[in-house]
Amino acid sequence: VDGVAAYEDYQPAVYTRFHALTKLQNIARVVGRFEAGRGPDVLMLAELELNATPGKTPPNYAALLAQYAGVPLANLLGEKFTPEIADLPAEFLLLKALNDAGMTGYHVVIGDNITTAGSDRKQEMTCGVFTRFPVKRAISHPTLNARAILEVQVEVDGALLYLFANHWKSGAGDPEIEPTRVANARTLRTRLDQILRGDPHADIIIG
Repeated sequence: VDGVAAYEDYQPAVYTRFHALTKLQNIARVVGRFEAGRGPDVLMLAELELNATPGKTPPNYAALLAQYAGVPLANLLGEKFTPEIADLPAEFLLLKALNDAGMTGYHVVIGDNITTAGSDRKQEMTCGVFTRFPVKRAISHPTLNARAILEVQVEVDGALLYLFANHWKSGAGDPEIEPTRVANARTLRTRLDQILRGDPHADIIIG
C-alpha cells in the first residue's frame, strides 16, 4: 500500500489502500471458514507481493502485532494511515487481517527472492507459509525463471513435518513455458529424493 509496485494493477491511480483492505478482509473471511473460525494450522501462499521498499532488518511480526493491537486493520488503512503503516509488508497486513478475525498464533515464513544462474526474469512475488507449529528451519530453493520453492520444516507433536510452498508457471504444454516448469519439478524432486534417502517415512506436504 505504499504505491511502489512492479505491476500496473497495483499503481496508486488504480489500486488504493481501500482495495487492499477489501482483498485482505475477503481472504480472512475465506480462511475463517476452516476449523470453526480458528483457521488452518498451516496456510501456504503462492503469491505474496515482494516488498519493493524493505527495511534494513526483517520485520518482527509479533512486535508489529503488539504495536497495532488496539487498532483494527480497517483503521490502519483508513483514518490512522501514515507513511509508517504504508511501509508495512503485505504479509504483515494479511497477518493482521487474520488476527483481527480471531485467527491468531501464526508464525510467518517468507521465501527469499532468489533464482538459479541463467534466469532472465526478475521475480516480483514470493511464496509464504503461515503456521502455528514451531518452525525448525526454512530454506528457499532457487529455480529457473520462477520464484523459489519455499521449504519450511515444522514440529508436530515431536515429529518433523516438511512443507513445500510452490508456484510453478502456468501453461502446461506451452513449449516456451515447459522448460521452466520442468526446472521447477526437478528442483523439488531433487530435494524430495534427498529427504527420503535420509528417512523413507518422512512426512511431507506439497502445496
